[in-house]
Amino acid sequence: MSPFFPQLVSFCIIGIILSLSRNSFSQGQNIDPEIRAKIDDFIQNIYLPATKTSALGLSIVQNDGEVLYSTGFGYADQEKMILNGNDTQFLIGSTTKSFTAVIVLRVLNEKFPDLGEKALDTPIKKLIPAANFTFNDRFRAEHVTFRDLLAHRTCILRNDLPLLADPFDTSEEIIYRVRYSEEGCGIRSEWQYNNQMFVVAGELAGLIANSSYDELFQNLLTDLGMLNSSLVKKSDDFSNMPFRAQPYYVIENVSYPINTELIKRVTTSNAAGGLYATANDMARYMRFLLNLGNIDGQQVVPEDVMKWMTKPAIAMAPFTFKTSEEQRLASSMAYGLGLMLANYDGWQFVHHGGYFPPYNTLLSLFPEKKIAVFSSSNQGPLLLDSAVLSTFIYDTLAGLNNATEKAIERLESQRVSFAQKISKRDEAVTKFVEKSKSVKKQNEDIIGKYGSGSSGDVEIFEKFNNQTNATGIYLSYGRWAQAWMENIGGFAYYLTWDSDLIQDNYAGGDLIGAAYAIVYNGTLDILFPAGEELQSMGKFELGVSLDVLPEVPWAPDSCGPE
Repeated sequence: MSPFFPQLVSFCIIGIILSLSRNSFSQGQNIDPEIRAKIDDFIQNIYLPATKTSALGLSIVQNDGEVLYSTGFGYADQEKMILNGNDTQFLIGSTTKSFTAVIVLRVLNEKFPDLGEKALDTPIKKLIPAANFTFNDRFRAEHVTFRDLLAHRTCILRNDLPLLADPFDTSEEIIYRVRYSEEGCGIRSEWQYNNQMFVVAGELAGLIANSSYDELFQNLLTDLGMLNSSLVKKSDDFSNMPFRAQPYYVIENVSYPINTELIKRVTTSNAAGGLYATANDMARYMRFLLNLGNIDGQQVVPEDVMKWMTKPAIAMAPFTFKTSEEQRLASSMAYGLGLMLANYDGWQFVHHGGYFPPYNTLLSLFPEKKIAVFSSSNQGPLLLDSAVLSTFIYDTLAGLNNATEKAIERLESQRVSFAQKISKRDEAVTKFVEKSKSVKKQNEDIIGKYGSGSSGDVEIFEKFNNQTNATGIYLSYGRWAQAWMENIGGFAYYLTWDSDLIQDNYAGGDLIGAAYAIVYNGTLDILFPAGEELQSMGKFELGVSLDVLPEVPWAPDSCGPE
């Protein structure tokens, strides 16, 4: 394997971290100097070194929307020495989902005022019969609601491979292809996170409003006064956007700039994760959330409508349990609408993270305490949970004397947990390779065009490899997923990325870029390491394309797939 390395940025990450300081264009006049010093000390001397993060955007809001602190740490661009400030844009990833939920609620309230909250639970097919979308079974097609979409209750299997490979030109194509996605469980029976459902929700909101999702989003940003934030566009020229935090990945304490063209993959899924926002603007958004739709005296969304967002819509398995009386843990219990509902030390804790390689974001709200924290970084891998920072800030504002010690304990616990996960991932890969090598190589001809109704088209063909000076087998999928295929035994192949897609792996802490494929009997299955096993990211069938698939995947007189 010969991974592509972009031009080196000659900065050692450790050196950068040791020299980080709160940048001069921060706003901190409303925060107690001692508290600010404690937060700054924790971030600069503990959190950033532990996470090996070069830059951080931070904003803190308290009481009825008072901005305590809005600042930036480190450099937005290391090579150009551009400081990160409170008006530096970070891609906030899935934190965008809460904005999409606000847009949907706003449209439903305006267009169906007589229904009230029932608009969320009315089948979409009844609200907008002209909507050209469906699912793989008749029951879902006729009964799915906006609450189902916004709370991940459709139980359609998550399908993120197209988000990585970028095979589609428009969100409309994603919405059309959702009909071929497989179910993971019965509708509303389990929480199944699915980015595509938010793409559907955003586009349908535009249809109801006789507008577009992008226009509705821009209207919301304007009404909130978030004038320095914007959705990602295909036309973006990052070289002329110095206010955007340059993304980086780290290998052996050296940072490398990520190809910013990779960021544009999110444009077809902007409703699920395509907002670039600043710390200042996110402070305004948190004020809007804490004050239930009010900002600067203007009620942008009615208070009772905003309350719909934090009503539990479906249960989530608790992520953690306390193991000692001293621990103050955050445990997610349910999902609302674009927001996770949890408790922290017995108090209501509302949050949502966002990750799009390598940007890592967390929005945290403590409604009863009137505290909100936003943080975002632009470098990966982020080795530890960013919730450590927000809960540390909450504990500090709440007057907990040993907030720093508790945060350090959590950082150490997560460092061990992260190491264990990496070890299990590596074990899973080793077992897969060993099992594959124990099987005699098969002689099946795998050359051909493969397809998936939900994921698009893949081609496997022979191509001359200049590095080996021989003809090899090559896989091509979308704009970014190109790889050489090396048989490792049986039907298994190792994929060596031949594009900057490898940078996703580096940003996530995988320096090998491990990806595999199984090709058997006309089926291509692409696998990535996940947890203690290799997970199927997408299956494709030889000769399958939209041309040969039924437009409606279920029979008119059935309730299930055809």
